[in-house]
Amino acid sequence: MAPPALHPETVEPGGDTEDAYVQVMTPRENPNRKSDVSREPEAITSPKKVPTIAFRELYRYGTTADNLLLFVGVVMAGIGGALFPCMALVFGDAIGAFAQADGGVDMDAVNQAALDYIYIAVALFITDYISYVVFVNSSERQMKALRDAAFKHMLHMNIGWYDSSDPLTLSSRLTGDTVKIKDGMGQKLGESVKYTAQFITGYVIGFVRGWDMSLVMACVMPFMVASLGVLMTSLRKRAVHSQQMYAEAGAVAEETLGSIRTVSSLNAEKLAINKYNERAAKAEETNIQMAKFSSAVFGLFMCSIWLMYAAGLWYGGSKVAHDKASPSQVFQAFFGVLMGTISLGQITPNISAVAEAKGAAAQIYKILDTPSSIDSSNEDGDKPGSCVGRIQAVGVNFTYPSRPDVQILNDYNVTIEPGQTVAFVGASGGGKSTLISLLERFYDPQEGSILLDGRDVKTLNVKWLRSQIGLVSQEPVLFATSILENIAAGGSGITRDQVVAAAKLANAHTFIMSLPEQYDTLVGEKGVSLSGGQKQRVAIARAIVREPKILVLDEATSALDAESERVVQAALNDLMDKTRMTTLVIAHRLSTIRRADKIVVVNGGHVVEEGNHDELVAIEDGIYRKLYTIQEEKAQEEAQAAATALSEADNGQPQSEGLKKRSSRSVISEHLEEDKLASLENEADGKKSFTIFDAMAFSRPERPAFIVGIIAAAVMGCSLPGSAVLISELVATMTKNYTLYKVSNVQSALDDLKHDVMVYGLCYVGGSLVMFVAASTQNYCFKFMAEKLTSRLRDVHFTALCRQNIGFFDDKKNATGALTADLSTNATKVALISGDSQGRVVQAIFTFAAALVISFTTGSWLLTLVMLAVFPFLIAGQMVRMRHMKSSGHLTDELSDVGAHASEALSNIRTVVSLGLEKSICGKFSELLEEPLASGRREAQLNGIALGFSSFILFATYSLVFCPGHWQRDVVHGRV
Repeated sequence: MAPPALHPETVEPGGDTEDAYVQVMTPRENPNRKSDVSREPEAITSPKKVPTIAFRELYRYGTTADNLLLFVGVVMAGIGGALFPCMALVFGDAIGAFAQADGGVDMDAVNQAALDYIYIAVALFITDYISYVVFVNSSERQMKALRDAAFKHMLHMNIGWYDSSDPLTLSSRLTGDTVKIKDGMGQKLGESVKYTAQFITGYVIGFVRGWDMSLVMACVMPFMVASLGVLMTSLRKRAVHSQQMYAEAGAVAEETLGSIRTVSSLNAEKLAINKYNERAAKAEETNIQMAKFSSAVFGLFMCSIWLMYAAGLWYGGSKVAHDKASPSQVFQAFFGVLMGTISLGQITPNISAVAEAKGAAAQIYKILDTPSSIDSSNEDGDKPGSCVGRIQAVGVNFTYPSRPDVQILNDYNVTIEPGQTVAFVGASGGGKSTLISLLERFYDPQEGSILLDGRDVKTLNVKWLRSQIGLVSQEPVLFATSILENIAAGGSGITRDQVVAAAKLANAHTFIMSLPEQYDTLVGEKGVSLSGGQKQRVAIARAIVREPKILVLDEATSALDAESERVVQAALNDLMDKTRMTTLVIAHRLSTIRRADKIVVVNGGHVVEEGNHDELVAIEDGIYRKLYTIQEEKAQEEAQAAATALSEADNGQPQSEGLKKRSSRSVISEHLEEDKLASLENEADGKKSFTIFDAMAFSRPERPAFIVGIIAAAVMGCSLPGSAVLISELVATMTKNYTLYKVSNVQSALDDLKHDVMVYGLCYVGGSLVMFVAASTQNYCFKFMAEKLTSRLRDVHFTALCRQNIGFFDDKKNATGALTADLSTNATKVALISGDSQGRVVQAIFTFAAALVISFTTGSWLLTLVMLAVFPFLIAGQMVRMRHMKSSGHLTDELSDVGAHASEALSNIRTVVSLGLEKSICGKFSELLEEPLASGRREAQLNGIALGFSSFILFATYSLVFCPGHWQRDVVHGRV
């Protein structure tokens, strides 16, 4: 049995608030599991081996239709990937058209190149659209099936499993981890297939057109592959560590927000914020260290690409200079290998995403593959026609699975006759509540038997057994729905009349009818809209609505103030007088059990005394007599102190601190509903969008890193147009000198070409060093900013939540699960626009500016204007896709509802299983999953079209370059 809840008035000013906070935050629903809040942050920093599964296991919940969709998606993605390097063939043919033996230009070949680009564009639109849609649709459906199965299995796991499993992280597995699985088995898998096909096709083209040149370029590949492998490994390790730490921070946040009233009453918000920030800071530190390493590796990768340029163009140019290949063959091989190699940069992160999906799936499948020793969904077991209510514990020995070295019950024997009211008393942790857990079959004893009507409970059907028992715990759990639905949850097929009748028996009908919505009043998350006494009476009504043969009152009044305890105790006494249920009472206030038919004193795990109140009080040196005497003396002292305080108040003297606190608490309780409604009315309905300028304002302390990052991004941005200038100059030199040699047999033309090739090769070698510095610097600076921003936003967000008025948390939209889901994702989303994305934006701006300057000054102004006319369509293709990708963030909001529902059920698992609510809760969970499924399918259509359009417009633009026009006459006449 967990210790009694800590009242705010029991904490002395200036006392140990942290100890009080930790005690309060220990989840009552699972008293045998250590709270994450009390865990030191250092305990989570040690690396753990990441489990994984076979690839085919990802599709465990795939149907025949899903497998067919997967096949179609793989085929379409493969075709799309193979089409992309074909542009090297088309481009090479176009170059050949400008290097005719007669010195002219083959315009028919140029026009054919334009048509070929159009054909590729149309084909890519079709393949990209189909592959994206089928992969996403298949993964969305399978994720719904997986979430359904995982949640159902979790609900039917035995309580002993929850002693070693944190319910606060289980719901995040159902939302966050399954999103990783969905991406890895869907979109990311499709992109992996596409870029793999691009890699293979590119190298096939390269080796067919120039195997020796392709081998020279491939010599650089081991360095690229090695750097990418190291990069992905480091990123995966960083992800594992940071996710582990952020999960710990999330657990702190969920516990804090779920008990925000208690935290506020203890003024422990600052302590909770510090605990949260400690864990978030560990994640930030790890991520920044890994950013340094990954940035250096990324710089090596970019350096390797430029070295590949140098090796390929130098060797290919040398072949042309020695008349062993034509410029067309060289550039077909060069661009084929280049496009194949570039795809490596896309293959690796996508394969890494698939690997992460396998790791996430392994965690969930481990849960799914863990059998439950006590499963309420199992139809096995006897279902007797009636239950009398006779309970026996015979020679029971028991230890909790999570604490096998601590003996809880030791040769425990007790008999409870039908209709008796039997109370159990004893020291905390002595085993007085354990009988309840064994009777409900939350656990099974290691030795001995628990008998109901002479039958071992292990031979009875679990669901039937629990349906015979009504349980009222110390801290009643009400669900975020109406009072009517909360009471009706106590049984199957309960009518409104039965609910009203049970409420009257529980002395709850009068206060319910005084509420504005009466039985339809929403109680809020954990029943926050009701006082402690009101919640307890609703819980009693829920426990008796199905007319159980056994009623269990597990310290049902211990957490209430004196007035609420008096009201609830009166309701319980009246209930026991009107019914003949077998009643088990776990009590710490002995004055509440004087009327019990039998009192059982438990000490050291076995029964030491039995009898009624008078019999036990008469035992000299008896444990019960000592406990009763101590409580009576304490009650007299408290009564005397209260009388003195009232006398002082009548004389105008200050009241004692304790009485002032209790009075203040009563006033708050009386006006809670008014405050809640007022706060909800003042809350703004809309949400201010967070722009990139807001992100920059939050990142002001990192301004030096931002400036350095912009300079590096500018260099990176100018590198692409600069490389284009070098390649175009080399193309012009090759075609000019090669044509001059072929037409006029001028040997000096080849000698000039050798010199030019060497110069351009050295330019690329120098550029590789510049790229290493610029790429490393840009990557690190913007990652550093993103990590700092993420940490800062988490801090600000959690601090803001902790400082909200209590009415804020009464709103259904602000359920604990939804708030913690937003807390874990919103900061990361914002960081995306200030980290690598911001660096890429700066890089793109400089790329565009440099390209414009180069095009107008050294190229064809007419062709440049044509490209500028098309440029908005290129931008539109990417913006449409990004907008739809951004709109898929609504899936997170919908999954927040799913996560909140799962969190509520799993955090209160004992209440759920004792009421037999597994089926109805699973049904509601499945209904909530329908909207993310439907939204995912809609987004798949839009994103598929956008993806296909972006590919189409890119190759359509290439086609425009070679279309008949005025600029072609400039080429023919040598002006371009």
